[in-house]
Amino acid sequence: MGRNDVTSVQKLEKNLTLLKEEYSKQQRSYAELQRKYNEVVATSGNEELSDGLSNFVSRLSLTVALLFGSPTYADIYIRTHSKVFPAHKIVLHARSEKWGDDVLGSIQELDWSDFNEDVVLALLRWIYTDLIDLQHDGLALDLLRAAHRFGLPSLLGMCERALVASVGIRSCIKFYCVAEEVAALTLLQYCSAIISTHWDDLTVQDFEHMSGPLLYKMLKAKTKYPLHAAVRLLREDVVSLWIQENSDTDRGNDIHNVSYS
Repeated sequence: MGRNDVTSVQKLEKNLTLLKEEYSKQQRSYAELQRKYNEVVATSGNEELSDGLSNFVSRLSLTVALLFGSPTYADIYIRTHSKVFPAHKIVLHARSEKWGDDVLGSIQELDWSDFNEDVVLALLRWIYTDLIDLQHDGLALDLLRAAHRFGLPSLLGMCERALVASVGIRSCIKFYCVAEEVAALTLLQYCSAIISTHWDDLTVQDFEHMSGPLLYKMLKAKTKYPLHAAVRLLREDVVSLWIQENSDTDRGNDIHNVSYS
């Protein structure tokens, strides 16, 4: 690659970074506008009641926000590895059908110890206040999983958009795995496009944490010779999957022509 080509690539990367930063700003603005829109929708309807209802909804939203982290009226608790957070069943139920009376009615504690404490704190803050900071990819990925697990589509959408804005060559495989896990289709398709574009730039280390079945599925979709690709990536588990699938066909003989050298 010549010097001019290197300079052009650097300029493109710089422009892409600027575009991602602008995209992130727009997503934060979008989230705030969506929150305000939901408030307006909640207060629309009968004009005779709108003023009183608007005042009620505003006070209710403020009251719920003030209950974040407060033991006042708390009737359930969220346990992590090192801390217990007070919570309120009615607020949880208002956020998701998965927290209905059939689930929360007879219990006093939820075990979220499989999440890091910062994830639980960020999740509860959003549940009570509609506010969230998705500046860190690790937090956004964990919240994406939490949103899928607890049936929170609006939070899942915000996490997905934030991750689309920050995904790069070195992170696209990791993001792809999580997107596939939680069926975040927009993020999945975006990462898939990056993977296809930069296939030759991806290394063994990029794929080392991807499960065998998922990697095999990807190799079959993106390469003409998935067996050879699996060998190049030093993935014996994927080679085994190929052998199992092709053991009864003539293509199974190709394994003798491939080595891990």
